Order: sequence, then C-alpha cells, then structure tokens
Amino acid sequence: METARAEVAPSAGMRDLSTLPGPRRLPLLGNLLEIRPSQFHLTLEGWNRKYGDLYTFWLGRTPVVVVGSAELVQRILRERPKEFRRWSPLQELIDEMGFGGVFSAEGDQWTRQRRLVMSAFTAGQLRESHGTLSTITRRLRERWRASAARGAPVDARRDLARYTVDVTTAVAFGLDMNLIERGTDPLSDQLETVFASLNRRVFAPFPYWRHVKLPADRALDQALSEVRTRMLDILRTTRAELDRDPARAAAPRSLLEALLVARDADDPKARLSEQEVLGNVLTLLLAGEDTTADTMAWMLHFMALRPDVQARMRAEVDAELGDADLPESPEHAQRLRYLGAVAQETLRLKSAAPILFMEACADTVVGSLRLAAGTRMILLTRQIALKEEHFHDAASFMPERWLTPRPAGAGKHDPRAALAFGSGPRVCPGRALSMVESAMVGAMVARDFDVSLVDPARPVKELLGFTMKPEGLFVRFPPRHR
Repeated sequence: METARAEVAPSAGMRDLSTLPGPRRLPLLGNLLEIRPSQFHLTLEGWNRKYGDLYTFWLGRTPVVVVGSAELVQRILRERPKEFRRWSPLQELIDEMGFGGVFSAEGDQWTRQRRLVMSAFTAGQLRESHGTLSTITRRLRERWRASAARGAPVDARRDLARYTVDVTTAVAFGLDMNLIERGTDPLSDQLETVFASLNRRVFAPFPYWRHVKLPADRALDQALSEVRTRMLDILRTTRAELDRDPARAAAPRSLLEALLVARDADDPKARLSEQEVLGNVLTLLLAGEDTTADTMAWMLHFMALRPDVQARMRAEVDAELGDADLPESPEHAQRLRYLGAVAQETLRLKSAAPILFMEACADTVVGSLRLAAGTRMILLTRQIALKEEHFHDAASFMPERWLTPRPAGAGKHDPRAALAFGSGPRVCPGRALSMVESAMVGAMVARDFDVSLVDPARPVKELLGFTMKPEGLFVRFPPRHR
C-alpha cells in the first residue's frame, strides 16, 4: 500500500538529526564496534541515561534515532501503520527467512491477516482451550516433580519454551506436540537458532550471507529447513482433513484451518497466499515460544529472590482455588489478583521486547525533531517503565503497585508507560493468552513447589536474542512444605 507523503511545514524550534546528541562515531563503521547484539538493549538504555530521550547513533553510515520519551513512543505506536512501520531491513530479513506473516506485514496485508490471527485469541476461544491448557500445565508440573525427586536443577527457561510451544500449537493449530514429555524434540533448539540469527543479522554491516555462508548461517539454513518441513507436514495433514470434511470450511476448528480456508477464499481481498499461510504458522510458533517463556522464566526468578512474594502468591492461590489444583477457566485465573500483579511487575522490569525497531513512512515530526521518510528509529519501551517519573521506586520489584485499590502512599504509577505488549493498533494479539499462561504456571508453582535458585550468588543476566531472555537461570523445585 502506498503511503501518502506527510507535509511537514517549517516551524520555529524544529531540529534535524545533525542537532541530536549521541556517542561519537567512527568513519564508515559508525558505532558498530560499541555494539554487542546480545547486550544491545542495555547499551541503548545506557546511552539514554547519558544523552537523553532523543539521541542518535550510527549503524555504519546509517543514522538511527533512539526515542525514550513515553509521550513520543506512544504517539509513534498509535500512528502505525500510516506514519510509522517496522524497519524495512528487518522485514526483508524476516521475509527472506520465510516467516513473513502478520508480524512483519504492513498496510492492507497486515489488516487482512490480523483479523484472522486475532480469531485464535478471543475470550471464547481461550475459554474453549482452557482444558487443553490445564493438561499441558499438569505435564509441566510432573516434569518438575520428577526433577525434584532426582534432586536435579532445572533449566527453567528451556522447559518453559517447550511449554509455550505446546500451548501455542494446541490453541492456535489444534495440535498436541507434547514437547514437555518428549523432551528430546529438536524444535525448541531450532527456534532458538532462528531467533539468535535474526538478531545477529540485524546488526550486520551488509548482507554477507547472500554471498558467503559462515557456520552460523549454515546452521540457520538447516534449522529453517527443518522447521519449515515440519510445518508443511502439519499443513498438508490439516488440508487433507478439510478435504475429507468440506463442511468444516464454514466453521474452522482452529486458526490453522481458518488460514487454509482463507487461502482458498473466493474473495481476492480475503485470500491468503501459500507463503502467507506458512509465514503466519511460523510467526505464531516463534512468537508464542519466546516472549511468554521469557516472561514466565523471569517471574520464577523474582519468586526465587523474594520468599515474601512467593508466600503471598501461595496464600492467594490456596484461598482462591480451594480443592482445585489449577484455575478452572480464564476468568478463574484472572481472579488471582496478586499473581497477576506479579506478572505485570515482571513485564515492567523484564520485558521480552525492551526495544522496538521503527521507521518513518513519510516526512514527519517527532517532538521537535524533523524526520525524513525512511529514517530508522528504536523505541526504548522497557526503559520508559524504569523511570521515576512514571513509577515510584521504579527499579524495585513491587507487585503491590498493580493492585486495586493501590496501597496507601504507593506513589507515582502510570500504567500507560508499561509497554511490554506494545500499544496502538499493533498491540500484541497474544497478550490475553500470555497472561493466562503466566497465571496457570504461577498458580501451579505456588501450589506445589518452593522455588529457589541453584546458585544465588551467580547473577542471572539479560540476553537479547530478538527477545530478551534470562541467561543462567537454573532453579530447584523442591515440593512445597505444607
């Protein structure tokens, strides 16, 4: 879709990129030597504290504007997709890898695909899928019980990645992959390879992999091939089921069936291409695996650090669940108010998406800064929520700040500055499912285990691999002392 070019009239006080502060750059390289992809968000947040809420750095010879103001970030997100879009080089990378679904689509393509994807995450669909979600959560509990019986430490993030893949494929595709019990399935490792490679290629000075393949690029090609083959097999099986029962086309039983029906739609405006179907399957698989797994892993980290939080979660779960072992519906899960506050505070401090890559569609103005069409920006969505102007004692883990009514003397609290799921028209479509998953796992852990770190003296580090995950999070799940 062609975007109309915005008219930006000259105005007193307007600035251009040359007036912005930022780190000194080298000829040709810019600031590339100062960037480690796995710590990129921390570098940007450090520069924000030094240079302010509007500064610039250089990727080679390309300037990038960094925005750390809540007001400006919210405005940019609100005015997608007309004035701002995702980085075009990032979209090219995603399309090149073959999972260019709703995540990377823009304009009319995004509108068409978004409507279908959202159908998998309605309140009714989540309610209908809750029994399956409970079954998968119980499998995770049994896995952790077995680890506790052996006295073995748990790589919590790895197990939670399997859990979220199982949930996503069950809810969106109607499939039971059961990675939790199978354990040795390579799918999670393949998805990790894809994400790490995408993050690395974003910062490459040029697309060298189109000319020469390094070992990491060959590993990516292998991972993409295996994931794509696996998903194509699933698509063929589902297509055959639809062919055997044509009446299901009028009432698809899963998002996967709806995508395949849309592929064959008579209306060209509703029809999806084969690549769009596969791209959305891969997108949901990738997004569902990483972001929610990261959030739940960080939540376990805070529970282990804060026995008082763990005790309060346990008291709430005991009181609310009664004889049930898990919340019996999404609405039941939402009644766990303190547990939900723990999840919200985890998202504020440890957002899986601490930065967003944006680009101006046309000449525009951000604050007092005049930007040309195509200017690249990075939004510091996590850093905003760490500022005292938005949250009292912002660096501290305080779930109570999210409770209603709020505690007396709780201080500044601006929920609009918590942007873990984004904002505006392209807010994360899976946010409701993510919160229910966090409630289910949090309730299960509080009900059945005591959480502790294997080595409390060893710091758990933030590692950016397209999403931000905990590195070195190993926990123990001894049975709860009653």
